Amino acid sequence: MAEFEPYSELKELHRRLTILKALLLLFILLLGARLWHLQVYEGSYYRNLSDNNRTRSVLIEPARGLIYDRHGELLANNIPSFSLYVTLEDVKDREQLINGLVTLIGLDEELIRKKLSVRGSKLLPKKIKDGLTLREAALIESHRLDLPGVMIRAELQRNYPAGLLAGHITGYVGEVSAEQLEREDASDLHQGSIVGQYGLEKTYDRSLRGKPGQKVIEVDAMGHEKRTVMVQKPQAGDDLYMTIDARLQKLAEDLLGQEAGAIVALDPTTGEVLAMASRPGFDPNVLSRELTAKQWDEIVQDERHPLTNRATQGQYPPGSTFKIVMAAAALETDTIQPSTKIRCTGGYQFGKRVFRDWKAGGHGPMAIREAIVHSCDVYFYTVGQRLGIDTIASYATQLGLGKETGIELPSERTGIVPSTAWKERVRREPWFPGETISVAIGQGYVTVTPLQMARLIGVISHDGSLLRPTLVRSIMHRPTG
Repeated sequence: MAEFEPYSELKELHRRLTILKALLLLFILLLGARLWHLQVYEGSYYRNLSDNNRTRSVLIEPARGLIYDRHGELLANNIPSFSLYVTLEDVKDREQLINGLVTLIGLDEELIRKKLSVRGSKLLPKKIKDGLTLREAALIESHRLDLPGVMIRAELQRNYPAGLLAGHITGYVGEVSAEQLEREDASDLHQGSIVGQYGLEKTYDRSLRGKPGQKVIEVDAMGHEKRTVMVQKPQAGDDLYMTIDARLQKLAEDLLGQEAGAIVALDPTTGEVLAMASRPGFDPNVLSRELTAKQWDEIVQDERHPLTNRATQGQYPPGSTFKIVMAAAALETDTIQPSTKIRCTGGYQFGKRVFRDWKAGGHGPMAIREAIVHSCDVYFYTVGQRLGIDTIASYATQLGLGKETGIELPSERTGIVPSTAWKERVRREPWFPGETISVAIGQGYVTVTPLQMARLIGVISHDGSLLRPTLVRSIMHRPTG
């Protein structure tokens, strides 16, 4: 019996060792299978994930094209600036980040939340604010360890050296909106892109904005750049040479002063606009910076409407300048001859009403030339009744009224050239003969823009050709590479 007990214990120990070996072998097999699954079966997936955690693809904004006047005077350029970006992939606590930026540089909390909520990949940096001051950029850089995912980039910012000069023409830029990103022609845009929002900046945006480049960088665990892996250079935008003469433009704006109004000067032989002033104006430098909702509301609700380009969007009764249209229509239709005289006694009787001339007592008998020189109302009251409203409308339209001129500015207004059909369509009323008398001297329903009238005078003073007014002489393409 004494020899049997040690043998039994040895046998039990051997059994346990066998089980332990089996379990160890099973563990090794399971570990090997797991390693095979991770490294072979899903190896490419985890390699890509690792690369994404280690590297970032960063877009490089191109230099926006420059804008010059006809003599090469610079009206829009770019200056160095700092922009703040955030990569959400590296942000562990969004609330802490927001509070940090608000505390450090006083950013608007609502603005930060709005920018961070824009749809897009978490790996792509989102622009939070541009135009940072050197102090703001230094403050953020000095707190990098407390702001994971935050990046400061040196970029170019739009600048208008002449300030208010020609602001309605050059326009201004701003960050692309969510609505603009949804358009079909926005394939090369992204959150944070700067695009034209008004004036020529908007019309020629695709030429001016260029094409972004790309930089692949290696980052640390907090998303901060360590080194550059690859760079694809951006392509700068094309330069614009306008037809505007900056000296003449300044003269026109100075003449207007603080009065609301517009002045247009163009070359009737080419249609080139030499000056197009509108007051009150705005400083495109202010509007090209990011404004708060309150600041924007103050601008758009300003009762003087500084954003309205009165040269192309203001619709006014033409007054006595419309007598040019009346004279052309009367002569072309042989309603009168150059020598036809009409007596002006100071009033024109129509039914029970007398339409007064501006000169009490009248001008006496006069032909068309004298009637234009002295701006005789009675003469054109008479001519208007002989022509009829539809003939007047036909010639006014042929001279470019009642429709867009085609100038390279958005939101041009057409004015109104009334006719029997127009009144029936718009007012649901018949045309009354007495209304023709008011139209004959540029009153009543007829309205025009200053640009339309400048072109009309150009037609009369030149060879009768209705030229399209232009603001751009040429586009100079920047060399690539």
